[in-house]
Amino acid sequence: MRTSESPAYEPLTVSIVVLPRFPFLSLAICTESLRVANRELGRQAFTRQILTLDGGAALSSSGIQVAADTALGNVSFSPVALILSSYRPEEVACDPLLAWLRRQDRGGALLGCVDTGAYLLAKAGMLRGRHIAAHHETLPAYEELFGDAVLLDRLSALEGRIASSAGGMATMDMMLQVLGRLHGRELADRVAHVLNYAPFEAGQVGPGVQGDHAIARVDRRLGRMVEIMHANLETPLTLRRICEIAQVEVSTARRVFLRRFKETPGRYYMKLRLARAQSLLTNSALPVGQIATMVGFADASAFSRAYRGRFGCQPSKGRRADTGA
Repeated sequence: MRTSESPAYEPLTVSIVVLPRFPFLSLAICTESLRVANRELGRQAFTRQILTLDGGAALSSSGIQVAADTALGNVSFSPVALILSSYRPEEVACDPLLAWLRRQDRGGALLGCVDTGAYLLAKAGMLRGRHIAAHHETLPAYEELFGDAVLLDRLSALEGRIASSAGGMATMDMMLQVLGRLHGRELADRVAHVLNYAPFEAGQVGPGVQGDHAIARVDRRLGRMVEIMHANLETPLTLRRICEIAQVEVSTARRVFLRRFKETPGRYYMKLRLARAQSLLTNSALPVGQIATMVGFADASAFSRAYRGRFGCQPSKGRRADTGA
C-alpha cells in the first residue's frame, strides 16, 4: 500500500461499497473528505468509485437513490475499500460480497466499515480479534455473534488495515484516520479545518457510555448503581445486592432514583433490560427466546408480558422492517 513517504504518481482508487439501506450521510462524508483532500494536496491524489452488488442504483436508508459506477464483481482489487451498511446487514451478507472482501484483504487493501459494516467483515472472517467500532445499538448483539472480535463502544478505530466507524458523524473521524494513515496527520488536520469539523479525541466512547458518565457527574452514588445494573442485565441483581456493591443504603438508593428518574430502582432496572431487548430485536436476528435469556428472563411468557407492557407490542413485533426512512 502506498504511504505518505512513497511517491504518488497515480491517484489512489477508493472503492465505496454502498449496500441496500446504506447511510447517505456516511457516503457524503466519504466523498467530501476525499474531494477536500485532493484540493488541499493540489492534485488528484484520490479517485473514488461507487460499487453496488449488481451495478444498479442503491437506495439509502433515507430514501435517496444513488447510481453506481460499476458492479462489485467488476473490480478485482481496490487499494482502499469502504463498506457502507446500515439496517439488516445479514440480508446482504451473500457469498459474492464476502468473497470480494476476502480478496481485498488478501491483496493488502485498507478496509473501512461503517455502522453495521463490522458485521460483514466478521462474517467474512476478517476481524480476528481486532478492535472494531460499531454502532452502539448493535454492540450487544455483535458481542454474542462475534466473540473473537473486540467490539468497542467508541466512535472510530483504526487497527492494522481495518478502519471502522460507529456511523453518523463518526464516519468523518474514520476518514480522517484513513487520510492520516495514507498521507500524514497534516493532511487530515487540513481536511478537518476546511470542513469545519472538530475531531473527537482518540478512543472517545460512544453515546451509551457518555450517558452513564453524565449520571455519575450528577450523583456518584447513582452513577455506581446504574453502572452495576448495566453490567448485570443477563443475571439481574436484587436491589440489596446492588446497594452492597455500590456501598449505598437501600433507602438512599430509592430516594435518589425517585428524585432523579421519578421511578423506583427496580422499575429503572427493568427499563434498562427491556431497552437492551429492544436493541437486540431491532439489530440482530437472534431468536426471541435467546434474547429473553440475555436480558434476564428465564420464562419467555414473563418476558413477553414485560415487553408488551413497556412497548405496547409483542417482542416478535419489535423487529422493525426498516427504521431508516
